[in-house]
Amino acid sequence: MPADEDLYDLIAERYEQVATIVNSNLDFDEWDEAFATNRLLAAAALDRLRHNAYRLELDGPSYRDPKVAPAAKKPGSKSLQNGPSNGAEASAK
Repeated sequence: MPADEDLYDLIAERYEQVATIVNSNLDFDEWDEAFATNRLLAAAALDRLRHNAYRLELDGPSYRDPKVAPAAKKPGSKSLQNGPSNGAEASAK
């Protein structure tokens, strides 16, 4: 697949020439999935990336966690969108 070869070429070109920062949600043992058609390229790319590298692992809650949806309104409950109640309805009951 050309995409894996392009990524490998970029890594190989920059190897020991300039600083390269790579961010991935894959662990090192999962990188062969990124290069599914050529696992040898995955091993070579990782070898170049890990040589003389600093590895930072960030662990904590994700800011992209899904938000909890507000509870659905119960039938018959009053909505604040209709404006404030004047109290007349409460006294009629």
